[in-house]
Amino acid sequence: MLKHRAGRFIAAALVVGLVAGHAAADQRDPDLDGLFSELQRVTSDAAAKDVVAEIWQRWTAFEDDPRATSLMAIGVRQMNLGQLSNAERIFTEIISAHPTHAEAWNKRATVRFMRGDDKGSRSDIARVIDLEPRHFGALSGLGMINIRSGDLPAALQAFEAAVRVNPHMDQAEAMIRELRATLRGRAL
Repeated sequence: MLKHRAGRFIAAALVVGLVAGHAAADQRDPDLDGLFSELQRVTSDAAAKDVVAEIWQRWTAFEDDPRATSLMAIGVRQMNLGQLSNAERIFTEIISAHPTHAEAWNKRATVRFMRGDDKGSRSDIARVIDLEPRHFGALSGLGMINIRSGDLPAALQAFEAAVRVNPHMDQAEAMIRELRATLRGRAL
């Protein structure tokens, strides 16, 4: 049940992260602090979706590199088409040119997760979180890896961290409830 729900969760997370457009910065965008504050304050699903979309736009953007912007879009398209080797190669190329761009690392982490390379994905996620500790997508991805590896306490911790940053992650909340119930059952 956990792994089935995890699969649906990653699919939904991909849709949110992949449809984001491009703004004018990356995780260093000074407007992100305000957006994350707003994300904590909003109460409606519609408002939360708008704020989350704006955050993804900021994360995905390359301020002064139209080639990287184009490569990011191509990599996302390749990922959507299941061309994971091509997507990984493209995201690696972006990382080579922009090693401090958190979302490039996150996209490659996602591809590696999809390919079953949990070690590579986990390594990339560590870099994402180092660059952008508020990256709720990467934190959720870490939760998915931990579920797949059977480390349910670590999965719970990762999802809880993601929800602290973005309290509007309904599927992460569902994973938290299910993980807590599973872990309670193990403790009995």
